[in-house]
Amino acid sequence: MGCAPSFWKCPFIFRKSPTSSRVRAPRGCSAFVHKGCRESLASCAKVKMKPKGSLQAHDTSSLPTVIMRNKSSQPKDRPQSAVLLADETTAAPMFANRRSQQSVSLSKSVSIQNIAGVGNDENISNTWKFLSHSTDSRNKISKVNKSTESLTDEGVGTDMNEGQLMGDFEIESKQLEAESWSQIVDSKFLKQQKKDVVIRQEVIYELMQTEFHHLRILKIMSDVYSRGMRADLLFEQQMVEKLFPCLDELISIHSQFFQRILERRKDSLVDESEKDFLIKRIGDVLVHQFSGENAERLKKTYGKFCGQHNQSVNYFKDLYAKDKRFQAFVKKKMSSSVIRRLGIPECILLVTQRITKYPVLFQRILQCTKDSEVEQEDLAQSLGLVKDVIGAVDSQVASYEKKVRLNEIYTKTDSKSIMRMKSGQMFAKEDLKRKKLVRDGSVFLKSTTGRRKEVQAVLLTDVLVFLQEKYQKYVFASLDQKSTVISLKKLIVREVAHEEKGLFLISMGMKDPEMVEVHASSKEERNSWIQIIQDTISTLNRDEDEGIPSENEEEKKMLDTKAWELKG
Repeated sequence: MGCAPSFWKCPFIFRKSPTSSRVRAPRGCSAFVHKGCRESLASCAKVKMKPKGSLQAHDTSSLPTVIMRNKSSQPKDRPQSAVLLADETTAAPMFANRRSQQSVSLSKSVSIQNIAGVGNDENISNTWKFLSHSTDSRNKISKVNKSTESLTDEGVGTDMNEGQLMGDFEIESKQLEAESWSQIVDSKFLKQQKKDVVIRQEVIYELMQTEFHHLRILKIMSDVYSRGMRADLLFEQQMVEKLFPCLDELISIHSQFFQRILERRKDSLVDESEKDFLIKRIGDVLVHQFSGENAERLKKTYGKFCGQHNQSVNYFKDLYAKDKRFQAFVKKKMSSSVIRRLGIPECILLVTQRITKYPVLFQRILQCTKDSEVEQEDLAQSLGLVKDVIGAVDSQVASYEKKVRLNEIYTKTDSKSIMRMKSGQMFAKEDLKRKKLVRDGSVFLKSTTGRRKEVQAVLLTDVLVFLQEKYQKYVFASLDQKSTVISLKKLIVREVAHEEKGLFLISMGMKDPEMVEVHASSKEERNSWIQIIQDTISTLNRDEDEGIPSENEEEKKMLDTKAWELKG
């Protein structure tokens, strides 16, 4: 007996049971079909509806059918819509593997569209398009996750050992593992030395060991982090240099210095011993390192590296927060036994601190040197030289930080703001970039009515500017129709009587002198402002009037007299 036709699948089309015993009805449906053909029968939309009730078959065709879905953590096949015809069942597999928890709203929208639209081609096309975009999005996320997992699980590059990291200094890395000079040399040789000699050798060994550790940090920054960022993360050289400025130059400087110390140690071996050494002269090596061309290299290189310290660390934090691959890269590298959990910010900080360690070491070596006057002179000279280098580096760092700060002020200043100076010259935002910042800070301007206004004082090389904040922007401050951009030429600075925090700025000229009263937050702050303004005025006069006679005593007295008259 043949299988029932496909239209017998619904109980509203075929109601009477065939006589053959080989035919049975699927559960939940009154249709009859051969036992062997049961699995090929298309799903009936009414399978979840209970037969109880008084509604007749012809009445249900006009009512909407809603398919209820039970929440489940397990994946379920999507039931076919009630309106799909038998020849449209080929579309069912596209829904079959979709999980309900991936998009509940999506599954509801598909069911509602199929019921309400009755197979509308446009609705079905939009549904496929939505599903396609959703799948593409999940595939992209999956690719990013796999990429990050590959960095975490498999590692970025090969984990190098100590020998690969230090290269030519691999042997020294093992020899310098001892904590002190006393642990390296033979005990009999050690007992033969005087106490001062032992202390001196211990300090020289500490210099040697710390220099090696410093060079090791530089190599980690270069061969592990910098090279890995370029090779494995495909970072551009400019991005790497923002984190590690002047890195190659630093390695060159300290490799040469360390090599000269090693050569001196080799020359100081006693009785052809491989481990007993006694360095009698080290001062000349130190003088060579911190004088002449080498000193200029140190000033320039450390000035730039230390000046960009904050910028480099902030750039690292920004990268680490936003770039998941970079984050995984750093975590992987820090887990290496060679890196010893030295992160990028820690490496940068240690490099900036290295140059400040030399004076203490040199001083200690000098204190332990008793027998040689030449050595004492060299050590004293090297101590002075390294302090000069540090001073120059500090000056460059301060200059760089002022440049950054002036740029911040320039960026925050409103481009439309402009101020007429007492001379009639106009001063605008762009004029800030043509100057150098000397100092800036918060002060108060006092009006003729006694009201105080908080402003930002910006002392440049030839003018003093007062800015006030308005709508998160800087504009030139307003004060009793006076100019708040004051030229330092012929400017007199005086304390305010009976006001320990106040000072007068008196702009002198042959006509119409002008006075501005300024108040600081404390007496010390007031005195600091007076001193630095006067120093800047002296520098300006010296630079501009070089070769030109300065003001005579009579002119100075006249200016002072006018200043006191204004104050009175």
